[in-house]
Amino acid sequence: MAVEIFNSAVRKAMSRAGLSQEDLFARLGYSRRSLFDHFSTTKMCEIAFLLDTPADTLWDLSGDQDKRDYDCAIMNFEQRFCSDEVIAWAKQFPIRDLQRLGHIQSTEGISFNKRFKSGFIPREIMKFMNVVSIDGWKKTYATALGTQNPQVYSAWIRLGELQTERSAEEIPLFREVIANNLMFLRRNAVPLKYNLRQIVIDTLQKCDITILQVPAFITAPAPKVASYWRGLRPVIQLPTTKVSDSEFLESVYHAMGHILQPHSKRPCLLAPRKIPGLYHSATDEHCKEATRIAESLLLSEAEECEIICCGHFAEKKCIEFFSRKFQVRPGVIVSRLQQQNKLRGNSSLNAFKIAV
Repeated sequence: MAVEIFNSAVRKAMSRAGLSQEDLFARLGYSRRSLFDHFSTTKMCEIAFLLDTPADTLWDLSGDQDKRDYDCAIMNFEQRFCSDEVIAWAKQFPIRDLQRLGHIQSTEGISFNKRFKSGFIPREIMKFMNVVSIDGWKKTYATALGTQNPQVYSAWIRLGELQTERSAEEIPLFREVIANNLMFLRRNAVPLKYNLRQIVIDTLQKCDITILQVPAFITAPAPKVASYWRGLRPVIQLPTTKVSDSEFLESVYHAMGHILQPHSKRPCLLAPRKIPGLYHSATDEHCKEATRIAESLLLSEAEECEIICCGHFAEKKCIEFFSRKFQVRPGVIVSRLQQQNKLRGNSSLNAFKIAV
């Protein structure tokens, strides 16, 4: 179609919706090239759905043929919500909770067929998640894939996104200053064992990190933490579930390990995997680096030296003792000792590392 895709009307609607072009491509499930090379009335319907704006407001559809093509495309577009694949996908979301929170319309008194087979609930879910297809959902919430219930965890992240305005201004992120603040907290706030959670949150907010505390859905085990970017501002999202100070600190520091990496805006999610007892986060080099950063902040060099100098660091009781003393998970200590080649990579103490 000979039409300007990102005209002024589309750009204004994107601004209102808080979406960049990259966000739009991900939520559509297309690459930039695919959208530009194969633009059609179907893609018009999808963009109009994402931006919650009528297509004839976004583009000129005054011609009779344009209207007929669009009417046909909108009928086909609405049919996707009735497909077996989309219905099965939508059923995995915490529908009752989302209705209770007012994010999707109530279906009380409506039969199963009208709720799902008519496409009503799947359409409501797509609208809430702000995607137009399962592919768009997978691209936008890739961090939730591979978890015990990706629909529940992506919906939890979406609740946080709705609470955060997209930052349009460049916010300087002084990574070295933030890292120093995190090390100061680790040395000084943790030993006090008083109101640690609020102290950490207040400190990060002063560093221009948005901190959200969002109740987890009861239909799946609570996630530990998520981090992502809303425009140019980093966001850390935490559940309101009660956890120990050491668990809380490790979750936050892992998320900060992602944020502190230069030239990267990759999201992360720590949530139960499909394998019970394990936690999911990307296993690529980016995530490994985040883990390394977090562990270096959680255990100082002086503390590491104290462990090594005790002479019994290869013993389980020693690891447990210093874990209590320094308020860090035993697995963190084991990882640091392995990095220093003080423990073998196949050490029996690796059992401490399985918990997270």
